[in-house]
Amino acid sequence: MIDKHAPKLRRARIWFLSSLVLVFLRALPNIRFPLERDSATYCLVAQWMLHGLRLYRDLWDNKPPGIFYVYVPIVKLFGPHMWCVGVMDIVWLLLISCCIFRFVQHYLGPEAAAIAILFNAGWHSTQGYVHAGQPETYLMLCIFTAYLLMLPEGRWRPARWFLAGLVMGAAFWLKYNAVIFFPFVVFLPFVDFSGLDQASRRAKLAIPFRQWILQTCVTVAGFLLAVITMLGHLWMIGVWPWFKEEQLEVLPRYGAMVFERVHHLLLIAIFQTYLHLRPWNEAIVVVALLIAWKRKELSATAPIFLMGLAGYILTASQGRFHPYYFETTYPFIAMCWGYVWVRIFQGFKALSRMCAERRWQLVRVMVWLVFLNLIYASSIPEIFRIDEQYHSLAFWYRDPDRSYAEYLWQMYLEKLHDQMAVIDYLKKDSAPQDEVYVWGTAPAINFLSQRRPATRFVSNLGLISPWGLARWRVELAQDLRKKPPRFIVVARHDVISGVSYTPLDSEELLQDFPALAEIIGSQYRPVKNFTDFEVYQLKR
Repeated sequence: MIDKHAPKLRRARIWFLSSLVLVFLRALPNIRFPLERDSATYCLVAQWMLHGLRLYRDLWDNKPPGIFYVYVPIVKLFGPHMWCVGVMDIVWLLLISCCIFRFVQHYLGPEAAAIAILFNAGWHSTQGYVHAGQPETYLMLCIFTAYLLMLPEGRWRPARWFLAGLVMGAAFWLKYNAVIFFPFVVFLPFVDFSGLDQASRRAKLAIPFRQWILQTCVTVAGFLLAVITMLGHLWMIGVWPWFKEEQLEVLPRYGAMVFERVHHLLLIAIFQTYLHLRPWNEAIVVVALLIAWKRKELSATAPIFLMGLAGYILTASQGRFHPYYFETTYPFIAMCWGYVWVRIFQGFKALSRMCAERRWQLVRVMVWLVFLNLIYASSIPEIFRIDEQYHSLAFWYRDPDRSYAEYLWQMYLEKLHDQMAVIDYLKKDSAPQDEVYVWGTAPAINFLSQRRPATRFVSNLGLISPWGLARWRVELAQDLRKKPPRFIVVARHDVISGVSYTPLDSEELLQDFPALAEIIGSQYRPVKNFTDFEVYQLKR
């Protein structure tokens, strides 16, 4: 018996595999990404967790615990190399492309799905190393996985609902406000949106309400199990007091301070959204909505618009609008691009058919020339970016260290040239057992030199910011006096006022920390001076 669905499935498979190959080729230059400050912190913490140190108690950061446990197998597998996050970024992009394709195919078909994952891959790769390995990227992989598990097709539905809850729990531990997605994940797959294309403009549940309540309870049970398991683990390994101090006392202050200290937050939100999403991406959402309304396809596109809204709410709820926060929004904008391009192609195809029926062959040729020029005009910037990034990949392959030191697209905060110089100095002039304390925000120095941090404060942000605790400075001074590290590295020109709320860099802030300044002045001598760092060595 001939399966009537076989050609459709074969076409979808061809679209999927061919687009996934293009995603891989587009993402390949990402392997040469340097470590960004945040990803370097995750690597450093994971590195020493593998050596028996405990999160929060021995290794401080203000992020939820999930991201550090994600990095443990990454560091275990690849070791202390700058490219470890770049490799995982390629793997992540392939995985989330599979999820995005399945999501879009379910509502719009394989053609729109293929275009969507290409747009998403191109945008993410263009944004650079700052977006690689962030909690938002892994969070979105969890969100899409949970959504696909909740879809009503397939077998083992109760098990899939429970597993979706576990995955949403993992997303929660990556970023607490991931719970914004929870009602969308458990509700949207079971809504019949067909009424939106009718005069009533109404949506309704496609299943009995009692059944939805039952499966939601199963999903909530999986979510709670994931949350309780992590809490139990933290209590069992003896870090509960430090977890409670950071996540329940300090982190709420950190989150609230942006709303207390930043004026005109609405205007800032509008400006940052415009800056990071770009007007053409905002416009394409409006265009997609208008096309869907005109063609009576709101029933197919509503889940995309609503999930995109949830992603933007998640971004805006944090108040800071860092560029990588928009990783929770852009996959859905990429879906709008896929939808619009498919409808544009169908419009040109219909116009070409009309010309053929009237035997306007020259006009028909001109129609397709216009379409090809439209593709050409929109793809030229991307072609130049790909060419530039592959040249950078070739440079990285020939001389990785130099490519990092001379990386053209680095943030002003990174100081990669001098970071690499400090790392080389420590590798040559210190022993593997030597401890190093970095007064600044350059955790890659400890990670890549494989020198143990002298205190749990692998970054000084909690020590220089008003949301930190005053007793942390006392703790740091006591740690350094009790067991002085052989080297202290003091950073310069590392102002990050959006987090620390100070215009001073780390070296200048020593004036406000006399205990640390006294330790460095009395027990250490300067041995190497770089533009952005000064290295001090213990006198005895």
